[in-house]
Amino acid sequence: MQKQPQLSLLLVAHDQAAYLPATLASLAAQTIGLDPLELVLIDDASTDATGELIDAFAKEHPCVKVKYVSFRNVGKTRNAALALATAPYLMFVDGDDALAPNACEILLQQIQNSAEEKRPVDMIVTALQRFQGTPMLRPAKTAPFTPVNAAELWEALLRHRRYMGHLIGCLFSRRLFETLCFPEMECYEDIFIVPDIFAQSPHILISETQVYYYRQHDRSTSTKLNNVKAGNMLAMLAKLKKGVKDDQQQRLFEALCVKQCRVLLDNAKDISDDNRKAIAALMEAIPLGAFLLSPRLSVNHKRLLLKNRKELRRK
Repeated sequence: MQKQPQLSLLLVAHDQAAYLPATLASLAAQTIGLDPLELVLIDDASTDATGELIDAFAKEHPCVKVKYVSFRNVGKTRNAALALATAPYLMFVDGDDALAPNACEILLQQIQNSAEEKRPVDMIVTALQRFQGTPMLRPAKTAPFTPVNAAELWEALLRHRRYMGHLIGCLFSRRLFETLCFPEMECYEDIFIVPDIFAQSPHILISETQVYYYRQHDRSTSTKLNNVKAGNMLAMLAKLKKGVKDDQQQRLFEALCVKQCRVLLDNAKDISDDNRKAIAALMEAIPLGAFLLSPRLSVNHKRLLLKNRKELRRK
């Protein structure tokens, strides 16, 4: 009889048969084995062999829970995975990524260390190992795990350095999601929910340890932008704005808006008039003098603001 798992790995996939075998192999190859783990695999309306691959993997490993849904929505699919998780800690895995062989061993050791210090960890943020093609999975070299408070992680998020609001590569206490659920968004559902996670996480650790391999390719959810995803991004930015506490964070938030709106203008060709007006309103709301004179912002951000304003006014 399997013991109570210590860590739930929640994998959601849609039409990822080309990459899924490597992802599943990385889960099965964890140095601590699968006994301390619970694997929740969700197939969301795949039209390729994703479902067959998941079924075959589940037959080999009794710690696997499988569910099929037809949401075509990553937020709803993550919620379905959360509903099946039973371990006290959890980690999200995308169906085209992979874990370092010792990823779970490293993270569970941090959980144990925190418990011994009588400061149970709420959230652990690790660095992402980006790759293309076939990943060369090597044991992660452990870097220090440093305590940070929510305000410090907020600044890292707004700067989009060290932490970009991603769920992958992070470990969470399952209790955080007892009252939280993901919005029904096609993308940016991760950044949308993190302010709520910060608010409930007094003990956060961050590390440059690279336990998670993140695949970069042109089929990713946030790469092929459209008007719906533009709306998701604007909703995400509106949510982040509510968490801004002071002038310093305000400038950083404005810089993030400038950068993300540039991404939309360059890549989402079917932006509706309403969304374009919302983007223009964001850019016009930024106080030009304070932004351009801020020593904390890069020259590139300042140039992008001027470029965005000029382009939006012209249209």
